[in-house]
Amino acid sequence: MTVFRPNISEPIFENEMHVTPHITRMLFKGLTLEHFDMIRKADACYVHNIDSYAGVSVSMEMGYATALGKPLYALNPTTGDPCRDSLIDRVTPTAASLAALL
Repeated sequence: MTVFRPNISEPIFENEMHVTPHITRMLFKGLTLEHFDMIRKADACYVHNIDSYAGVSVSMEMGYATALGKPLYALNPTTGDPCRDSLIDRVTPTAASLAALL
């Protein structure tokens, strides 16, 4: 099993400025497109929604995965948004249970 995950070690917050507005925009666009590429390459997607929370960008990622026909698994059944929750195919709270499903 290959796990794709963001290649950043620290969170990048939406309200942070990085040098200039243009560079900030390109940084976030690059991260978004990188995530889409990982989703496209994946056989399945896992939402790691600790404490039933998922950020705003997860909405795009879950929608993209669903549009590509990728099954969506999640740590918890809720994400903070019922529309996103409806896209979760199965809840699997451990790495072992996810591996068994795959």
